[in-house]
Amino acid sequence: MRRIVLALAATLVFTSVVAPQPAEAASFLINVNPGGKELPLATPAPMHVGEVGESSDIIWSTLQRDLEMSGYFTMIDPAAYIEKNGDVEPGSFQLSDWRVVGAAAIAKTRLTETDGQLIGDVFVYDVGTGDKIAGKRFTGTPQEARRIAHKMADAVLNALTGQSSFFGTRVAAVGSKSGNKEVYVMDFDGHGKRAVTRNGSINLSPAWSPDGQHMAWTSYKRNNPDLYVKNLGTGQTRTLSAREGINTGAAFSPDGTKVAITRSTDGDADVYIVEAKTGKQLQRLTTGGGIDVSPAWSPDGTQLVFSSERSGGSQIFMLDLGSGKARRLTHHGDFNFDPVFNPAGDRVAFVGRSDSGFNIFTVGVDGKSMRPVTQDQGDNEDPSWSPDGRYLMFSSTRNGRSEIWLSTADGRHQSPVTPGESGWTQPTWGP
Repeated sequence: MRRIVLALAATLVFTSVVAPQPAEAASFLINVNPGGKELPLATPAPMHVGEVGESSDIIWSTLQRDLEMSGYFTMIDPAAYIEKNGDVEPGSFQLSDWRVVGAAAIAKTRLTETDGQLIGDVFVYDVGTGDKIAGKRFTGTPQEARRIAHKMADAVLNALTGQSSFFGTRVAAVGSKSGNKEVYVMDFDGHGKRAVTRNGSINLSPAWSPDGQHMAWTSYKRNNPDLYVKNLGTGQTRTLSAREGINTGAAFSPDGTKVAITRSTDGDADVYIVEAKTGKQLQRLTTGGGIDVSPAWSPDGTQLVFSSERSGGSQIFMLDLGSGKARRLTHHGDFNFDPVFNPAGDRVAFVGRSDSGFNIFTVGVDGKSMRPVTQDQGDNEDPSWSPDGRYLMFSSTRNGRSEIWLSTADGRHQSPVTPGESGWTQPTWGP
């Protein structure tokens, strides 16, 4: 809303097989929401079979950071570890060494490099009972060490919580490290940044297609805020909307056939639906009554949320596409914007202005049970839900610069995605 006035790489494939190990324990240690009761977890450095080079440090640091960012675990400081040379197999190490340091669970790893392939084994143990909960193997090239680590971390989290992780996901964001605002795609933890745009202009508001194959965004490269779509596989870019005035806020429908956008062809900004392939206008959804911007679809494609000034200030409204009727969703504060549905379709995250600045909130689709995600931590904007709905990613100035941050949906556990890097905004989680 504040910006309205200014008017990929191929996916790496891994083989995952269960290593031949004794039977695994059938029960999980914890089954709680991330950010709740955190399980004390130890992750000793990988054991090496032969020479694995820098892959060991990459995998160990990535594994630890993944698990810490998940919000499920209290990571025990490696400096406290007593065990020095224990193996990874059941019975090859002393569980008492891990009970002393307070670990409830331990994730042991082993790395082997052979014939140009890096083999990573991960074993998860219940320190209290001594049960091996999981044992899995992942393979790839040494250049894919970080991807192997993400797979290992996912196996640990799944073994201890019964949940799948977000460790293999991608995020689009706007970065200014080149001196201009360009769109980038990166791994969820901020690594592996790849430029989507390189036009030296202002590029904003990236949006993924549901299949993750296309990216839409607004660019000023022709001196007008126009909408473009890029095929991330072929690199082909086409114009989606280039009417005089504002063309922004692209949001793909769940089936990928339509895009909700904001245009200002008649003065005030209003919400439209266009055809995803051609940009042909299909429907105008709002008319007059102040600025209407930032549309976002419900998971079932029957509703849209958007920001509107029709009631004074800026508030979040929900539009039923069948009846065409809109109802106000937020009633607290005088400036709320950038709404987005969670994957379950029962809550909406948005930005609201409060005494401490701009903060992230969530609210039920009935307009009740509004909850803060951030408080007294600088300005926090641009919320985006994880594919499983358990996390939110957003931009934050809490450290005096604009960074991307990750939070559990309840706000209890928060981690920087781009620590120490300034100029990152508008993160958008990929499918």
